[in-house]
Amino acid sequence: MMKEKEIQQLIERFLEGATTNAEEQMLYEYFNGKDIAGSLEPYREMFRWYADGMPEQKTKPSKIPYVKWLAIAASMLLLIGIGFGYRYYQEQQELYAIYEGSYIIRDGIKNTDIKQILPELQATEQEVANALKQQNNNQEIPTI
Repeated sequence: MMKEKEIQQLIERFLEGATTNAEEQMLYEYFNGKDIAGSLEPYREMFRWYADGMPEQKTKPSKIPYVKWLAIAASMLLLIGIGFGYRYYQEQQELYAIYEGSYIIRDGIKNTDIKQILPELQATEQEVANALKQQNNNQEIPTI
């Protein structure tokens, strides 16, 4: 078995690129063994990597960016949905404010629930608008 000092010299020659194939093989075998000096332990992985033929580490492309973009897109859709929902709510509140105080009497019962009477109020408004339009069409236009 080689002594620690001899191995250290071989390592230095190896790092300088001055070792023969046989000397490199001796280093690979030494670092593949179990009796490695404590001061040489940091070189173990390097020489094992060389002994294994310097395999490239193949890493799978990370799927995290796709998940990240998907999460961002979902968040944006959620925010847009909340924005449209809030806008619709505000429009409804404004519409209800216009008809505040309105009521209808049906079968002798007074109903003031705007959500229930709104469709009927809007239908009545449409009838009045149509009647006014019809009246304007029937008027003669004076000629000059």
